[in-house]
Amino acid sequence: MFSLITLSYRSAENIDRCLAALTAQDAQIIHADNSPGDLDMAALAAKYPSVRQIANPINLGFAVGMNRAAAESTGEWIGLINPDAFLDAGWLDAMRDAIAAYPDVRLFTSLQLNDDRPDRLDGAGDALTFFGFPYRAGIGHTRPDGLEIAEVFAPCGAAMLIHRDLWAQLGGFDEDFFCYCEDADLGFRARMAGERCLLVPNAIVRHVGSASLGVRSDFALYHGYRNRIWLYLKSMPTGLLIATLPIHIGMTLVGAVKDTLKGKGALVCSAVVDAWQGLRPILEHRKFIQKTRQLGSLRLAKSLTWNPLKIVTRDLDHRRLK
Repeated sequence: MFSLITLSYRSAENIDRCLAALTAQDAQIIHADNSPGDLDMAALAAKYPSVRQIANPINLGFAVGMNRAAAESTGEWIGLINPDAFLDAGWLDAMRDAIAAYPDVRLFTSLQLNDDRPDRLDGAGDALTFFGFPYRAGIGHTRPDGLEIAEVFAPCGAAMLIHRDLWAQLGGFDEDFFCYCEDADLGFRARMAGERCLLVPNAIVRHVGSASLGVRSDFALYHGYRNRIWLYLKSMPTGLLIATLPIHIGMTLVGAVKDTLKGKGALVCSAVVDAWQGLRPILEHRKFIQKTRQLGSLRLAKSLTWNPLKIVTRDLDHRRLK
């Protein structure tokens, strides 16, 4: 059985279309909302009686909101879907086929198409650069022909599927992150635990992207800087951390200078300071991850993106299955 969960926040423009696509799948559907008063939850409940509606009293953040909704689910597999992501009618069937073909895999991600331009990719899994910056692989690129199931570094949280046992083992999303990078963090932790993530190219979603908060909103900028530091320091093995830390710091400074020139210097400074002040729980998580990891540094290094051109252009960086 499958449980598909969407968490809305200021999503009035897209939630009806999202729920219509979700209820077309053969699965338990849960809709949680993080924006009290924004949606007519009673009307949605009447229109979609099979959907479990959860109205959170405050904005809990993406990580907490998804974790709480997942705790209400009953499926063996948990699908996490953004409210501005619209599943193709055959999405769940494609995921079922992938599960059957790769019974040892417990983490899958979708092929995301730009909603306005479906000939363009919105993403095909998440990649992680060798210096610890996550990015949505393939975003903005023309949709390639003949994509096959392939290994990617991590799932994109816009439309992913995870086995309940793995979700429980990882403890769901890290709630300290609140929002942004929590999907790459989850994928990184899963990889360190010996898991792999597969892109299922026939599991297609149309995605608006940043519909609730904006692509470069102050909120997104702050959490992007802060959480990227946490993700990197939390899971990168010590040897790779020492080798890549100067580049990580350098690239962070390059981004900070660019954003400062755009008038966002105070915001970036606040994010970096908060990242360092909030390191204690991150380092506690790090101890556990490094102590229990099932993946060596060399194998992890092979899963990172090293090609500068791919990094600059945010190109696909898939690993063929053997």
